[in-house]
This record gives sequence, C-alpha cells and structure tokens, in this order.
Amino acid sequence: MTKSQTEVITDLLTRRDAVLGQLAGLSSTSVGALPNTSGTGDHVDHVGLRQSLYRELADIDAMLEKIAGPQESISRGRLT
Repeated sequence: MTKSQTEVITDLLTRRDAVLGQLAGLSSTSVGALPNTSGTGDHVDHVGLRQSLYRELADIDAMLEKIAGPQESISRGRLT
C-alpha cells in the first residue's frame, strides 16, 4: 500500500525528532559522544555513529525540502 504525502511527511518528522533526541541525549559518557576506542577484541566507532546521525538528519531535511517544493519569499527593509 502506498502512503499518502501527509503520512510520508509525518513519518519523516517522527524520525527527525527521534534523531534529534538521540543527538541531544549524547552526554560525555554515552555511546556516540566519546572518541573512538579499540582494545583487545572490541572497537567502538563513536565518531562514526555521531556522523551517521548528522548525515541522516541532513538527508531527512533534504527530503522534507524536496517534498515542500520551491518557495519564494519577499522581504522589505534596508540593509545596513
């Protein structure tokens, strides 16, 4: 079943909120906020996780802009 445009936008906004929540929840001790670590038998790519969240956020914003289509704005005032 194909989703309506409204459902797609709602899904994208929901995921964007979730990604923003993950980024906001990063503390100095949480996964994703630390530098990469590697030791005997384990490796945690904290930087990669954080970068993937930012990349996903940018992709979602780009999709929402594409769905919204071109917009025109007019502003009046004086530049100083």
